[in-house]
Amino acid sequence: MKKIAFALGLAGLAAAIALVARAGLQAVLQALAGAGWPLLWLVPLHIAPLALDAAGWRLLLAPRDAGQRARWPVLLAVATVREAVNRLLPVAGVGGELVGIRIVTRRGLQATQVAASVVTEVVLTLLSLVLFAALGLGLLAAWTRGSAAIDQIFLGILVALPVPVAGLWLISEGRLVAWIERFATMLSRGGEQPAWLASMPLFEAELSALARRRGRLALATMLQLAGMIVGAAEVWLSLRLLGHPVGVVAAVIVESVVMFVRNLAFAVPAGLGAQEAGIVLVCSALGLDPQLAIGLALAKRMREVLFGVPALLGWHLWESVGGAPDLLARSAKESRD
Repeated sequence: MKKIAFALGLAGLAAAIALVARAGLQAVLQALAGAGWPLLWLVPLHIAPLALDAAGWRLLLAPRDAGQRARWPVLLAVATVREAVNRLLPVAGVGGELVGIRIVTRRGLQATQVAASVVTEVVLTLLSLVLFAALGLGLLAAWTRGSAAIDQIFLGILVALPVPVAGLWLISEGRLVAWIERFATMLSRGGEQPAWLASMPLFEAELSALARRRGRLALATMLQLAGMIVGAAEVWLSLRLLGHPVGVVAAVIVESVVMFVRNLAFAVPAGLGAQEAGIVLVCSALGLDPQLAIGLALAKRMREVLFGVPALLGWHLWESVGGAPDLLARSAKESRD
């Protein structure tokens, strides 16, 4: 699996380099130099969409957190780590969720309850992503009056739509455990089933309890969709600083297409190449120069690194400090034995 991720990462990096070279590296660097230090405002600006995502997660987790151990500020901090892991590490877009479950569980919540909230949130995120892409497609159709790029995006939406719908159906009908058990049996080739399947009925019960809270699911979806729309402010500000200001509608179109394309290429580490290609594709449909599109792509990459690296370092520090008591306890026990 690591070899596949490495190969996909190299291919994506090669594609990104080819796009930059085709646009003209010198022209792109001149545009970024012209924008200057104000591009750093993209870093704090990114807190806004993450705050809305964390609010949606809090809605799902709140019924199982009577002790208020994972309030919204805590989940916001965890959300930054989740995103940083998914964006900057070769984990195929799912490692951040596992890290988030680990962090919140260590605050005293049950693992099955936290995992159920995260799995449900991921499914709702996929649904919100499809809705956001459909919004962007509608706006793009009105903007360009039809183009080949629209046909490609529409086909992608049709292909991706069954995924969140199937996820919601499995959760609401209580069939997720049966599906996972069949999948695990298939992988084990009739041998002994993995030990972790023993906890799956409790996990299924938590998912079913969440599925019955339809009001919370709907509100969490709306918060996630609002976060995606607010995230378009990054595109709006970047293009303004790069010397080509656009309206809110154009910014929403670009952000929706880029997010959709990147999530389709979840297996590619950091979405290398896919994100850049998505930006070039939608900017071309909007009549923006390739140099400007690559400048926007590099600005977004800069924000990802500057926002994500401190989150990863903070997570590493938290793991080191949090693991110290366990290490001391094990050492004391070994010395007594």
